[in-house]
This record gives sequence, C-alpha cells and structure tokens, in this order.
Amino acid sequence: MIVGILGSGAVGTTLAKGFLAEGHEVYIATREPDSEKAASLKTDLAGATVTDFATAAKSAELAVLCVKSDGVEAALQLAGAENLAGKVVIDTTNVIKPVGDALVYGGGEVSMAEQIQEWLPDSSVVKAFNTVGAATMLNPDFGDQKPTMFIAGDDAEAKQSVSVIVTLFGWEPLDSGGLIQSRSLEAMALVWINNSIATGPHHAFKML
Repeated sequence: MIVGILGSGAVGTTLAKGFLAEGHEVYIATREPDSEKAASLKTDLAGATVTDFATAAKSAELAVLCVKSDGVEAALQLAGAENLAGKVVIDTTNVIKPVGDALVYGGGEVSMAEQIQEWLPDSSVVKAFNTVGAATMLNPDFGDQKPTMFIAGDDAEAKQSVSVIVTLFGWEPLDSGGLIQSRSLEAMALVWINNSIATGPHHAFKML
C-alpha cells in the first residue's frame, strides 16, 4: 500500500516509521521539501519519500493527516481535495486551548473530523490515533494488556481498513460509531494530554 503522511511532526514521523516497518511505501509531506528539516527526515525515515503535500496526497492510496489543528485547512488546501478523492483519510488531530494552567477542548459543536469531512466530501474520513501521544503510538508496551484505540467514521469499509492498521501497530481497535462520535474522542484526548503533562506519556486507554 502507498501511504501519504500529511505532516512531518512527531505524530507523522512516528506513524511513517510504523508503515515503513510493515513494508508499505511512504510519502511524507512537508511544507518545505528542500529544507534542512526535510533532509533530516530523509535520514531518519530511510525508504520514505519526502515531498510536498500535493504529491504525497496524489501518490497515496491511504492518507494520514498529522498536523496541528490550526494548520489543518491550509494543509488540506496544499494537498488538494481532488488528490484525496476516493481515498481513506485518517484524522489524528485534536483542537486544544489553554485555560489557566490546564488544556481543554478547543473545538466547536462540530468536531475537527466532521469539518475535515466537509472539506473532503469525496474522501472517507476516519478518526484514529488522536487519544494517545506519539511516544506511545507505535507498538505500545503495557505487558500482556493491549490498549484500546478508539476510531470513528461513517464508512464501515474504511473503518475496517483502519482497524487492520491499528492492530498491526499493537492496539485493540474499538469502533465508536459514526464520525459524529469524533466529538467525544476529541474531547477524550484531553484526558490523555493533561495526564501526560502531569505524569509523562507512558499511558493509554483500555476498554474493560
């Protein structure tokens, strides 16, 4: 499978390593593919193609959106909705804002995933990998317990494809329902984030 990682931060590079380890062809998008950072990515992600957003989106059979929430719209404009048409797009993003010493959900009534689906009407958006940080995202080690990765989306076939990926990366997938449930998953992510600030990143949710 050809995977387009839209974003070259910690989440994007972590998932890129996971796909590469499973033998997939990976394109990773950066806004400045000729920069020193891009050169470093080529070294760190041996085997991946470091390129611009449009090329990564057009080349991909599956895309993974891994940018900060305030950069989502711009990233999708660079990628081009037409280049993502007919494809599964995994949305890993969260909208957060500071309130005093805490971080809280910063989105509106509609989740970021639902907004992305509006911007990409011909794609199948699936929410996943948003309830854990990059450091624990790939092959999490909690002894004999597999942590739970919650996913949401309106396309059952797309969710099944994402569930296979989630399982390969060491998680137990749990279908949370339609894309509207991303509202709950995006808010749920703040529990993980605030606990990570207090105790470190080695924790995850488990449905029991």
